Amino acid sequence: MKISIDFELTPAEAREMFGLPDFSELHQSITAEALKKCQEDPQAAFESIIKPALEQGVNGFSAYQNMMANFMKPQAKKSAK
Repeated sequence: MKISIDFELTPAEAREMFGLPDFSELHQSITAEALKKCQEDPQAAFESIIKPALEQGVNGFSAYQNMMANFMKPQAKKSAK
């Protein structure tokens, strides 16, 4: 037997249903501040906002590559004890 239930909810309704906090005002204020910084001094905004995010993305991708490379390495056979 298969039962399917569909809910049509807005993100705000879903957040309220699961008891999650509403950070929309905080998000709007952070976004407005970042936009203001970008308009005032694009180079400084790049250095303080975008560059660190890009560096973290590259670091995360490098860690993922290393993990996958380690999976591909043949494992040394363990001696039976």
